[in-house]
Amino acid sequence: MAREQLGICTEANLHGSYLLLNALEGHERQLRYKLARLPALIERLADHFSEAMLTSVIAIGSNFWDSLYPDARPLGLVPFPDPQNSDHELAATPIDLFIQIRSDRQDVNYIACQQVLQLLEGNIDIQDFIQGFRYLDGRNLTGFIDVTNNLNGRLKRQVALVDQELQPLLAAGSYVFVQQVIYDLKAWQQLTIVEQEAIMGMDKVSGKALDTDLLAADSHWALAQQSAKDATKMLLKQNMPFAQLKQQGNMEVSFAATAEVLEQHVLRRLAVTSEVEAPDQLINYCQFACSAAFYAPSISFLELGIGHT
Repeated sequence: MAREQLGICTEANLHGSYLLLNALEGHERQLRYKLARLPALIERLADHFSEAMLTSVIAIGSNFWDSLYPDARPLGLVPFPDPQNSDHELAATPIDLFIQIRSDRQDVNYIACQQVLQLLEGNIDIQDFIQGFRYLDGRNLTGFIDVTNNLNGRLKRQVALVDQELQPLLAAGSYVFVQQVIYDLKAWQQLTIVEQEAIMGMDKVSGKALDTDLLAADSHWALAQQSAKDATKMLLKQNMPFAQLKQQGNMEVSFAATAEVLEQHVLRRLAVTSEVEAPDQLINYCQFACSAAFYAPSISFLELGIGHT
């Protein structure tokens, strides 16, 4: 049975580190070999710092997949959607490799990132490196609870991981969307709490949805939250705030068992589907610095290293 990457269905952590990397041309063979070694590297560190709950996710960009693993492309893996009929620029960016490191100790994250980059040195360029952190009790920088209805237990794996019967070779992998979202906190903080709650569609303290008569169809809750009625149409979110000197926002990392679920989630928020009339109001206070699509294969697949030699 394929072994999934533990970072996909992990519990929430205190710290997150995000490496966005591009491969050097002609280095595919070396990268296949080195990526196969990365899970064992992280596992050794996780055993050594067992209290830190260290996990990782290694994901390959939609545009780079065929260069790295030409003999086994995930069904439906395509670049991040970039609809032309939307008023919002998503900054869709082809990125070759995404590596997420999460734990309850920032120093352990640093050590893990350092060792990952040492292993990949000479084969990649660093596109970006972002440090995330847990803010209050799981809130983003708007002050609202960020994710209120992720599934738990076995349902989490059902939502996030590819089924063995549908894609045997790529079983236990996951489709991944990554977005770096910059908040206009100055404009946001000038709103009253009532105005903020109307935009978010939820109570700021409890995170519960507003009463039906107060819940706007274009509120964040109505368009970005998920119905738990059908697990096949749900995704798993691992968002985490980040803050730099001149910009602050959210690293939004979403996993799903099919690429279609992730794409429909994005299109709903932009109101470019027939079922939605207006985009998520929260987007008016956001700027997207980067949006990219990936596939995170199982550890078994990475260690097998399928591809031309």
